Amino acid sequence: MPKARRTSRPKRFALYWCTTADGEEDWFVVADSARSARRFHEGVEDYETGEAHAERVIGLPAELQTPEGWRDGPEGKVYPHSSWPSDELLVACGGEIAPLPRTELHAMMDVVCKDVRFGERVFRAGDIVTVRGRAQGFKEARLSVFKGGATEKKPRKK
Repeated sequence: MPKARRTSRPKRFALYWCTTADGEEDWFVVADSARSARRFHEGVEDYETGEAHAERVIGLPAELQTPEGWRDGPEGKVYPHSSWPSDELLVACGGEIAPLPRTELHAMMDVVCKDVRFGERVFRAGDIVTVRGRAQGFKEARLSVFKGGATEKKPRKK
């Protein structure tokens, strides 16, 4: 008796937060699994296999899922595989972006200088400039301000 063919389901993409022990290149990846997100991050940022950790933050909204993959924001390019998200995609997923101060060295090294908030959780982009500076004893605060203010909390029951 011939085996029944499985019909492949379309991939469901989500936003993952990818980190490494050094914290130098932490950032979001859109992928169809945590494993795919880790592998993409390790490959692009030149880490060894197993060095990255990926945590699912949120599934992409239905309007950003396509039969061919995922759309990078409401009017963005369609990708069939893992990649970095645009700011438009982060906002479309419910994120709020707050810029961080950008020095000349940050600009030269193309370091992402922003925080992204989803609900009450804030994610800070990896920053090789600040990490290496702190290792050499430099301690400069890098603060961001979200325009939307604090997220609304439910009142406590007494």
